[in-house]
Amino acid sequence: MTEQSRDQLHSLLFEEGRELVNIKFMPGNSRSVTPRKLSDAAARAIHSALEGDMVSHPPHTGRAKCKLEAFA
Repeated sequence: MTEQSRDQLHSLLFEEGRELVNIKFMPGNSRSVTPRKLSDAAARAIHSALEGDMVSHPPHTGRAKCKLEAFA
């Protein structure tokens, strides 16, 4: 990974007071993926997400919430 690629990715992850909570990069099983390709793809994806209307839609099951004690 070049220093420029690394700096670009770090800038997207931490600029403007952002706090990195949890992010994972999965290169898959392709042997042709280089650190630079992965870094550039991650930067494009993060930039695209930040430019769009980011809305948090965590997955949900639709089941009613219950307390852990209900299972004891």
